[in-house]
Amino acid sequence: MKTISTLLTSFLLTTSTFAADFRPAATLTVKSAGRAPIVVIVDGKCFDIGSNSIMISGLEPTYHDVKVYQETFNGNVEFDGKDCEVLFNSSVLLKPRTGLLIAIDDCGAITMNETRTRNREFGDTWQGENYYGPFNDPVYSKAINNMEFDRILWAINKEGFETNKMRSAEQIINANYFTTAQLKQLLGLFNVEDNRLQLARLGYDKVVDQSNYYSLNDMFSFNSSKDELAHYIRK
Repeated sequence: MKTISTLLTSFLLTTSTFAADFRPAATLTVKSAGRAPIVVIVDGKCFDIGSNSIMISGLEPTYHDVKVYQETFNGNVEFDGKDCEVLFNSSVLLKPRTGLLIAIDDCGAITMNETRTRNREFGDTWQGENYYGPFNDPVYSKAINNMEFDRILWAINKEGFETNKMRSAEQIINANYFTTAQLKQLLGLFNVEDNRLQLARLGYDKVVDQSNYYSLNDMFSFNSSKDELAHYIRK
């Protein structure tokens, strides 16, 4: 009886440890229409298997910085001693139990498709409704979805000049609603503080969680910018 009790206790401890440590992972797949091999860099880690299609599994479900290089004869950057072209350079959101496919055609156009990889399994304590915050709340549901927002970030970041980025960002803000966290990511694409301040003022009426707007202060180096934004909000 004592042996059975000991085994049962050991099983329960093992099960609870597994449940506590379990984090449903995500998969990222990058495919290029070009025949040359691609190199995918995720959060600084390089993946290179000598193919134009790479699948990376077991990734943490969160935002990741993704860069994709492909060797070309007239590449505009040098990577690992080779002339390469940057096919993709943006932050993407990977969700639990999902796979994200980034497909790049011959013209450089990007298509992203998200699919569920599996259902809940034993030991999986993650609650999908709560993982990303209260987005099932009617107020949050007005915000642009993360998939489309990732495309927006990539498109704006691809603009060569900050003035062009500003023009695109202003149009996007006027046409959509955002969370404060999304707007913060958008501001992070700009180097000039006055531009970040201008977008922060423009975006105040377009965020669905204005109570969190104070977090944008992290995007400014000068107290004068923080004070000006606070004054704008009060006014």
